[in-house]
Amino acid sequence: MYRWVMDQTTMIKRALRVFILICFLVPLSSLQAVEVTVLPQELVKNGGYIVSQNGQIVSQYRENELFRPASTIKLLTSLAVLDVLGENYRHQTSFYLDGQKRLFVKGSGDPFLTSEYLSQIVAELKQNGLKTISGYVLDDTVFMLEHYLPDGSENSLNPYDAPNGGLAINFNSISIIRQANGTIGSGEAQTPTTSIARGIGKKLPKGNHRVNINHYPLSGRLHPQLRYTAEVIHELALDAGIQSAPLIRKGIVPEKLEPIFIFTSPRTVRDNIRSCLFYSNNFIANQLALTAGAYRYGFPATWEKSRRLLRDYAANKLHIPATSIRVEEASGLSRKNSATPQAMLSLLDDFLPYRNLLPRKNGALVKTGTMKSTYCYAGYFDEQGAITSFAILLNQKQNSRSQLLISLKKHLPAN
Repeated sequence: MYRWVMDQTTMIKRALRVFILICFLVPLSSLQAVEVTVLPQELVKNGGYIVSQNGQIVSQYRENELFRPASTIKLLTSLAVLDVLGENYRHQTSFYLDGQKRLFVKGSGDPFLTSEYLSQIVAELKQNGLKTISGYVLDDTVFMLEHYLPDGSENSLNPYDAPNGGLAINFNSISIIRQANGTIGSGEAQTPTTSIARGIGKKLPKGNHRVNINHYPLSGRLHPQLRYTAEVIHELALDAGIQSAPLIRKGIVPEKLEPIFIFTSPRTVRDNIRSCLFYSNNFIANQLALTAGAYRYGFPATWEKSRRLLRDYAANKLHIPATSIRVEEASGLSRKNSATPQAMLSLLDDFLPYRNLLPRKNGALVKTGTMKSTYCYAGYFDEQGAITSFAILLNQKQNSRSQLLISLKKHLPAN
């Protein structure tokens, strides 16, 4: 009996020594987290992913390699904009009238200045006594862009390629209907048919279209977005019974001229970010980043300040190494943007308090990213009291992201 007890004691001591030895040889992180494959890697020809539940990695593949993130980079843009402007910031557009009855319009980069709001503005101007407009002077100097088009824009007919600017309306896109008989009209009730719309409409086939304002070259030195802005205000003024002459030029508001009306957008930055993420609107993303960049580094806004804003936020706020994320443009249009799945997870960790700004897809709160040979998801499952964050970056011909997301939901580890 005594011999048996001694043998058992010896065995326990030996087992304890082996356990202690393993603790020294095996990294602590390996003991704390056991990786579980929840995504079929055969669907990932060129890409990577990472999955985390409640802050613990449960699956990852090529997580430290760079891939194009497309519009999922809008998460970084949203975070940087919220950090600088705050959730409740509102853009303002100012209106002035000089002694010659010229209406000066000074923009602030409002990404959501639409025909509906312009109608309200014209009504307010009339109520305040405006009876005659002899011409329009448009001041967009709050932005001094090196070029109107964001990096990555191909200036196609598609609105996602639209330019940016300090004074722009309707997301720098025009809705046009061309009838079978050649008649051209506005494609939306709230927007009057303008001269620029008729000119573009002549180049379109019959049907309903929403087009990039900058796609077709137009005569004259005035940029199409400024011309379009003034023409819409002019038509709305005529409809309101205000005498208006369509004489339009670019200029700067005289220093001593006082505004007759300042329009403060009813939409906050939080509202605009929600719309930006829901519609994946490139114009809104870049307008917001340009505005925030100017507030951080000084006006006027430039593309370089916008890039600097996002790079600085990633490096200084999120501590993401420059080798893990490269940002050239705020919306995801640029094919020069790149990020690792691990960097995207850092964005998701920081974006967690704002996750309800994301749209739902397949039961997840998710931001999509799509361009040629690029299919990405970044978001969360927040079911059963557990937060599962995921980033899927695919740079391949096969769009298997939905299959991967469905597989992830099916195999989510229990909380």
